[in-house]
Amino acid sequence: MELSTWFAYLGVVAALIALPGPSSLLITLHGYQYGPKRSNHTIIGNMSGSFILMGLSALGLGLLLTTSETIFTLTKYLGALYLIYLGINSWRKPTVIDGDEIADKATIEKNSSLFKQGFFTGISNPKDLLFFTALFPAFLNDQQPLFMQLVILMTTWLVVDYMIKVVYVLMGKKINTKFSNPNFINIFNRLTGGIFIGFGLLLASTRSS
Repeated sequence: MELSTWFAYLGVVAALIALPGPSSLLITLHGYQYGPKRSNHTIIGNMSGSFILMGLSALGLGLLLTTSETIFTLTKYLGALYLIYLGINSWRKPTVIDGDEIADKATIEKNSSLFKQGFFTGISNPKDLLFFTALFPAFLNDQQPLFMQLVILMTTWLVVDYMIKVVYVLMGKKINTKFSNPNFINIFNRLTGGIFIGFGLLLASTRSS
């Protein structure tokens, strides 16, 4: 892969990952609730979901989703339901005033649960699989070994993805530091819950082509 091609891919990837979406919202929320260290489990889980989608796209399963309306529809609605589920949970999350109680509630949430939330949010959108399927061929050279090019593209995505998600976590932590009061917590939970539900409804309304 030529260096100029890689730089072009790097710019596209950075711009696309930086755009707010369900994953960045969840990670910002966890940065707010649990802090950077524990939110790292959410990031790793989310990246694991992205890695699987990239692997599936490399195997050509993205084409299957574009050609099979039934598979696309099933995957789409499962992803939409999960986003709506996250939204309802965030909306209903109680406002806790006492600082010790906040810490206790954050401790109760297991790291494995944070990983699972990140993973299922990352893997729940079939549009991401279609995106990887469409993006990778634009930067592949059929005159060079395919495997190593895919390794470079996937590794670049994961590294940039991690760096940008850390920024989202730190944004969530900053919100926590400056605005941790009952009224703000309630508004923030309702806002993020509504956005998750909106993402779910938007995903449910998308078409395969």
